[in-house]
Amino acid sequence: MSLFQTQQAADVYDQLTILVGSAVRLLGGECGVFAVSNDAFDPQSSSEYTGYRLNEMALPLLLSHVQKSIQPNLRNPLIVEKIAPELALALGVDEEIVARQDFERCSLLLFDLIGLLGELHYLRPIHTHSPFEQSKIVDEAGQDEGNTLLLFIAQLAAGLRFALKTQSLLSEQGRLAAIFHYSAEGILTVDNALRIIDFNPAMERLTGWQESEVLGRFYFEVLRPKDRQGNDLGLQDSPILQVFAGQIVVNREMIITTRDGQHFNVAVTASCVRSAKGEPMNGILNVRDITRERQQEEQRSTFISVISHELQTPIAIIKGYASTLARTDATFDTEVMRSRLVAVEEEADRLNKLVGNLLYASRIQAGGLQMDIAALDLRSLIEGVVRRLEARRLNVDVTLDIPPNLPTAMADRDRIEEVLQNLLDNAVKYSPRQRELMIACRATSEEVIVSVKDAGMGISLRDQEQIFDRFQRVGDPLSQVTPGVGLGLYICRAIIEAHGGHIWVESTLHEGSTFSFSLPREENAQLPMVVF
Repeated sequence: MSLFQTQQAADVYDQLTILVGSAVRLLGGECGVFAVSNDAFDPQSSSEYTGYRLNEMALPLLLSHVQKSIQPNLRNPLIVEKIAPELALALGVDEEIVARQDFERCSLLLFDLIGLLGELHYLRPIHTHSPFEQSKIVDEAGQDEGNTLLLFIAQLAAGLRFALKTQSLLSEQGRLAAIFHYSAEGILTVDNALRIIDFNPAMERLTGWQESEVLGRFYFEVLRPKDRQGNDLGLQDSPILQVFAGQIVVNREMIITTRDGQHFNVAVTASCVRSAKGEPMNGILNVRDITRERQQEEQRSTFISVISHELQTPIAIIKGYASTLARTDATFDTEVMRSRLVAVEEEADRLNKLVGNLLYASRIQAGGLQMDIAALDLRSLIEGVVRRLEARRLNVDVTLDIPPNLPTAMADRDRIEEVLQNLLDNAVKYSPRQRELMIACRATSEEVIVSVKDAGMGISLRDQEQIFDRFQRVGDPLSQVTPGVGLGLYICRAIIEAHGGHIWVESTLHEGSTFSFSLPREENAQLPMVVF
């Protein structure tokens, strides 16, 4: 709700208070309250009770007293009953006034041609009569009964009903304004000439345009929509024109253009506001950004393609060697037999690792990653991983830069070993020419940081932003010579973040990359005391 709408609502509430106060004074009362009937009460209105010079803390006391007394009705709309001085004081009547005279409680039933509206309860000194009751006394002497009082009731009820209805409409207007303002979907409203008359903040974020810049402009010029194939949409394909013509437009996919010329996928739903004669007055366009959904669909397609591609190679090798070795018309010497069986074993290990990574990723996604945290000596762990890497005879030169007093970390040994193995395998995989690696460690007051540096192909800034996501690889996964499905770094990030650490990359294209991760120290460093 805008400040103007808030002020309007406050003005209406003041209007109710003025109406109630004026009525109480005209009836000779000192204080009072207007209670809306349950049948007439609108849930959107906040004025179930409107008081005048009444102690709000004592309002339940007055209402309970009223409930125990005789209730006014259509035949007898005014009930008068004497009350104790203590109740008058509790309800807010001045102590000096109470000391001079007794008070009575009056309940006036308010109704009009529409129906019952509520009751006006007020306190007045005894023997005080309003002009309306004086008229009623005269009427009882032989003239028309209670006409003046009934006329006053009808006029007061009409004024209060109008104020309550206005407050209800303002409340509904504020609610709709809040929905429009805070909606996560873009909402755009146009007149029957397709000129923009409303443009919500979500639409501003989606398109880069400010509302003040687009008001009065043709909405097609602002959005510049295209179909899913990237072809410009003609005016005849306008979603709003289509709903003006009576068609239904729900979740229609298209591409819109931002202020700076970027394109993104959206799903639009159009609706129409018509006049009493059925003519279109306004068009409303709901715009939902589905770019991320499209990216996820592309990821799933890429994943299926990459998995198929990665499975074909080891299966073909295993199948080929197994078929060759199973031939009865050929004999193989021991060395040939051994080399073929080693190849089958390696490809089986590759398949096993691929399936294991897929299961690992599913477990991470389901929140089932568990850690066995204990004090960990990173030096011994790193040296063991490097020995196994060198034993594989990959012609890799690994340099260690580990300070002698490196503090112990709190981590799961097997998981961190898996992270290191993954980072080293990637460094070897993407450094086909210069296989010189460096593993460096350093400590801060709260963390131990491990870095793996290579001199390989490097990673572009664009790829660095998403390389730790699932199924993300540098370049086109299907055209890569190096095997993999893009789960290694995703698993590494999940493991490190489960330890309360962070993992990141610093890289320059064609110059190499440095992957670093942090782990919490077993004991934080003791900072030196500074005496001032």
